[in-house]
Amino acid sequence: MMRSPILLTSVVYTWLALTLQLASADIVVENDLINPEEIFDFIVLQDSNHWWLSPNTTQYFCVMRGLWNPYNHPKKFPNLARVSNPLIYTSSKQYLPWLINRATTWGVEKIAETGFTDTFKVEARAAGRMVNDLQEGKGFFVDQEDPEKNYAYLPGIKVTPDYPFLSGIAGLMPTPDWFTGFYLLDVIDEYDRTFWNRILIHTYPWDSGTDAGDTYMSVDQDLDPPRNVERITPKNAPNGIFLSPDGRTVPPVAEWDCVLHVCEEGEDDCQPDNWPPENGCDMLKYPGCELECDPEFDEVCEECKPKPKLIKLGAAPDENENGRTFYRSCCQSNHEPLNGMCTPGWRSPSKGGTGADDEGTSKKDGRSFWRPFRSGSGAASNLSTSSLVSTMVLMGMGLFALIY
Repeated sequence: MMRSPILLTSVVYTWLALTLQLASADIVVENDLINPEEIFDFIVLQDSNHWWLSPNTTQYFCVMRGLWNPYNHPKKFPNLARVSNPLIYTSSKQYLPWLINRATTWGVEKIAETGFTDTFKVEARAAGRMVNDLQEGKGFFVDQEDPEKNYAYLPGIKVTPDYPFLSGIAGLMPTPDWFTGFYLLDVIDEYDRTFWNRILIHTYPWDSGTDAGDTYMSVDQDLDPPRNVERITPKNAPNGIFLSPDGRTVPPVAEWDCVLHVCEEGEDDCQPDNWPPENGCDMLKYPGCELECDPEFDEVCEECKPKPKLIKLGAAPDENENGRTFYRSCCQSNHEPLNGMCTPGWRSPSKGGTGADDEGTSKKDGRSFWRPFRSGSGAASNLSTSSLVSTMVLMGMGLFALIY
């Protein structure tokens, strides 16, 4: 029995439209609990083959980078800006110390108003089985001359099938009650049932609703009762604070970059080698920045100013008697170059000094940097190429079987 040509044409066009929509989609992750785009922006999501029910201890190691600076948020930016100690934690879906359009807990208020994390940690411990793990990084004063130096390493955070939700929070100082963070980020791919290999998100400023101040240096004006938490947008930005240079948007104030790390079977606690590296460089953003180079053998190798070392009485002399230090890029490796200095807009060296794109190199804001996990890391979708092709083929076969 032949089907109607009109029906056949309609079904085929519908299938093609859906296929094109899948192929061109941005990162979209379904979450029955939240609308992720209201809380944070996905920048990178990369698949792994680590099964969600694996018995191996599973962790994420994260770097929190500060994007809050006078270049992104010039309006009345404070001279002594500081990001408080960032916290990350894994929990069940029931643990929500802060939630959009809801009042915060006392612990969140303390972080937002003072930057202190002690009360939040007490609350997390009191939550019992709703919280699986909580880790704390070291806060930093905002380097306004070189924003590349604004980041904090965090210890490994454990995730399990029962506690797949990752959340983070950090206070912005000095502010009345403003902070940044995210919550209920599911680290398991809903379709493949595997853990994400790498997660990179941007987060925005939030008003905890506990203080009426509307400038960075406002005096304490507690709200009683407090208001609900709300994200700061161009419509409600107090006195234009946090607005972009053109005044049209509120740029993100933080970047959270997390990579998967799986322990050997039977090992309960493990971590990547050299985490964090001795020279303190951001090795998730600049892989290899922690490794010194040899100018006699490495084509790209800069001499950097050595950092002063503590002199210990009775200690053997340093093997590196000449005190010379070499890295592929001094600025990326948290050193000043021997000649010149690291300034906003510096570019890392490349072959021939042209800054040309090599494989695995991405460029942003005029700076070259190397990303880990090069294969597939540039895909702006949570669907891999192979899974997308398979989906299209199966859809096509099913539709034509239905027609004929």
